[in-house]
Amino acid sequence: MQISTNEFLLGSLNDLLAQQQNVNTLNREIATGETMLDASSDPGGAGQVIGLANQVGTLAYDTANGQAATQTLQEGVSALQQVTNLLDQLNQTASAAVNGTTTTADRQSDVAAVQSLLTQLVQLANTQGANGGYLFAGSKSNAPAFAMLPSGQVVFNGDAGTNQVEIAPSLSVASTVSGQDVFMNVPAGADGIGVTAGANNTGSSYALAQGVTNVSQVTAATLAGTEYDISFSRSGQSLTYQVTSGTGVPGSAGYNSTAGVVASGSFTSGSSLSFAGIQVQVSGTPASGDSFAVQPGASTSIFQTAQNLIAALGMPQDTGAQAGQAQQALQNVLAQIQSSQNNVLSAQATLGSGLAEIQSVATQTSTQSADAQTAISNLQSANMPAVLANYSESLTALQAAEESFSKVQNLSLFQYLLP
Repeated sequence: MQISTNEFLLGSLNDLLAQQQNVNTLNREIATGETMLDASSDPGGAGQVIGLANQVGTLAYDTANGQAATQTLQEGVSALQQVTNLLDQLNQTASAAVNGTTTTADRQSDVAAVQSLLTQLVQLANTQGANGGYLFAGSKSNAPAFAMLPSGQVVFNGDAGTNQVEIAPSLSVASTVSGQDVFMNVPAGADGIGVTAGANNTGSSYALAQGVTNVSQVTAATLAGTEYDISFSRSGQSLTYQVTSGTGVPGSAGYNSTAGVVASGSFTSGSSLSFAGIQVQVSGTPASGDSFAVQPGASTSIFQTAQNLIAALGMPQDTGAQAGQAQQALQNVLAQIQSSQNNVLSAQATLGSGLAEIQSVATQTSTQSADAQTAISNLQSANMPAVLANYSESLTALQAAEESFSKVQNLSLFQYLLP
């Protein structure tokens, strides 16, 4: 087989160019510190890097979401703590009035103070986060959650939804709680048993729900809209009571005693009456004809509780009957404040749970992101000692090849012919 000079030179040139390309590649690896200069140099490794880079991007997005949600949750916790402080002030005012340690002038002064607390409660319920959203409006966070009507009634304009934020793949956390659950759905008394004194009562007694003794009975009564009427009558020297059940407001024309008498007997002041899974204590001495309405599942709002306190503070207490009515209203307010505090504490616990979950996930996310970035670095980073050694060897080989090619290129038969 014969190889022409042209073929020999072309082959040598291609070998030189390949060696030159290898040296250039090694030189770039030294300059950049990376071995994966483009996808064509390592298609498989490039695919892994792209996947890992996408993972790092997703984790960074989730981390940013978690940080924003943390700020929103902290703002919610702070607002609810201020609500708790205001409720404590309402409780102190109501307790002083119940204990009889305030004068008429004191109570008149307290009315203005409670009105101010009510205004502050509405303001806190309309707290806005750093992003401008209303924290307690549910999913309708672009508008104030609550509004006070000219009548003084406070209405809820939000919904029962919550704002969900993704903090990890397929994992979201609620960054808010609905004001409907915090401020509006407040049980009206112990375990949601509301007690109201009859408007025409002439005795000095008041009644308080002590709790539920049979949950299923009370639940059934709540679902059916059943209410109870406790009435008192005198026979000779003894005082008796009778409890009837029905629908509608006891004592009103619309009250329908559907089930008749559910409990009855003689009454002694301070006695606890048990009926239909409910226990009610009547303090003081009721007069014949006095009555109390008992409503299972009764609810109110934090704002209505403040308004009820204002009304109770303004009630006259000149007679025994008036004192009894005022005592009933104030005792109801105290029960409602307790329920309100429970609502707020429950909401704070929910937000605190969200904060704890975000913190836990953030630690895991940080670890995953660091691992992914390390893997990318391992795939892309050059082994400098090995690269430098290869560069030195390749450069020496290239220089030798260039020198050899230069000598071969200048060879000619005529150089060896005698002149």
